[in-house]
Amino acid sequence: MTSHDVVPYLDALRDHLARYAVPSPLSVECTTWREPVAVHLHELGLDGLASALLAWARTLDGVTVTAIQLDDAPSVHLTVVGRMATGVPVHVWGAVRYERAVFPDLPRGVEQDVELATLHGWARREVAA
Repeated sequence: MTSHDVVPYLDALRDHLARYAVPSPLSVECTTWREPVAVHLHELGLDGLASALLAWARTLDGVTVTAIQLDDAPSVHLTVVGRMATGVPVHVWGAVRYERAVFPDLPRGVEQDVELATLHGWARREVAA
């Protein structure tokens, strides 16, 4: 693989960031694989992360949202998956502390779909999973 292989994906992300006022990435992973662009956000708290993910979701096509509690971590990864205007898929994610009251039906290691309405509720601090 050469550096030129990822340039179109990086260009698409750069253009997206320039076009939309979305929360800035903490880090970006770019590959030529099935999921070429992964954007890691560093928002604090469930309401902050939910708001940031919703901001990204409004700028993407074909949005889905998932949650997973990793086996070896006391946190939950929330991910918005969609396509930028160029058609390039992007995964935007962040992590929050696991709280049983918020994620009562989320077993470790199992990725589950999350409704956009749930993200809206979390963004408004209406923490009802």
